[in-house]
Amino acid sequence: MASNPGHGHAPERWRAALTELALAVLGMFCGMTALFLLRALGLWPSGEGGPRGLSLVGGPLITGIGALCYLAFTRRALLEPGDELPPLQPRDPLRGVATAGLGIAAAIVGSIVIGALTELVGAPVAEQDSIVEIVQDWRSGDDRTTVVVLGCSAVLLAPLAEESLFRGLLFARLRRGCGRTAAYLLSAIAFATIHGNPAGFVVYVWLGLVFAWTLERSGRLWPAMLVHMGNNAFAFAALLLTP
Repeated sequence: MASNPGHGHAPERWRAALTELALAVLGMFCGMTALFLLRALGLWPSGEGGPRGLSLVGGPLITGIGALCYLAFTRRALLEPGDELPPLQPRDPLRGVATAGLGIAAAIVGSIVIGALTELVGAPVAEQDSIVEIVQDWRSGDDRTTVVVLGCSAVLLAPLAEESLFRGLLFARLRRGCGRTAAYLLSAIAFATIHGNPAGFVVYVWLGLVFAWTLERSGRLWPAMLVHMGNNAFAFAALLLTP
């Protein structure tokens, strides 16, 4: 009887996937620990203390430190991903630009469609309360500064940090060690989970898939960052301009 050649590799793929997810979680934990220490030392505002806008940079800071720690863990332990697929090869930069354009369109249109569908079933996508409060204060004139920090964090810092961790490391390593399906699904779910917004979970999963597709199609990380920035810029502008 012929054996299934892929069956014997399943346990190795699961171990590889769990290892990569554990490293990503450990990296994020290191980021949270670093921020906690900064707050304990009085170098970072906590709660109501310090400039309100500075706390908005905490998320990208944690993610950025998490990415650096994830990378350090794999280098120090010499943990190389498996050979399920060859590593991504950088394509022509013009292809990266074209792919980024397609990715931005897919991210925005897909998010709008998902938002409309979830609203039809009684589960509308909602922005986090803290973000809504910042925008309301900006509109009323009570706080004009924090919204600028929010924009910089959402449009610049978050895409750089999150793409480095979730696509540049997690997706790329899962793809090599576990295959495309696991890489797309696990990295997108992890990306959606860290945002802590259950009402927007499906949208975040969609965005994670689009960003990963952009990386895989272009072979470069910067197009995925551009797509992330473009999507966030559109969402931020819509948040400011929509009554």
